[in-house]
Amino acid sequence: MKERVSHLFKASESQTYFGSICAGEDLMDKIIELCEQHGIRSGMVTCIGSLKQAGFTVFKMKNGCTDGYAPPTVIAEPVELIQATGFICEDEHGKLDLHLHGIIEKQDETVSAGHFLRGYNKVCITAEYCVISAGHVTGKRHYDPSLGYKVINFHHSGVGGD
Repeated sequence: MKERVSHLFKASESQTYFGSICAGEDLMDKIIELCEQHGIRSGMVTCIGSLKQAGFTVFKMKNGCTDGYAPPTVIAEPVELIQATGFICEDEHGKLDLHLHGIIEKQDETVSAGHFLRGYNKVCITAEYCVISAGHVTGKRHYDPSLGYKVINFHHSGVGGD
């Protein structure tokens, strides 16, 4: 594998989609399912709403260096989804993936945030979201041994962009 470098690509064929997710659906699973139905393989997502519970993780540190992820944090009560933002991409096996970070607020007004986990974030009332499809730009998420984490690298997969 070649060394990871900073990069930028223009999404010349991008399209924007708006939607909402009903109560009881898992936030991440449903966004991935709807993207698959509409042929979206890469893009950015942002959302707000409410969750029956929230599940996320954060990276952990050991001796001043990052050392994987901490065990999942689960907040087992309804929360306000203040903001979640992430990237739709493909994993190392070509399956659609969603890397999503979010901020939630509990009813006692305490705020938590982290790297959301699939299957842990069921919608409470509703969640509204926007997806900006990346057109000819594709994101591939894979494990980078030099960092010890999965990272997304973007590639231009067609004509019409720079």
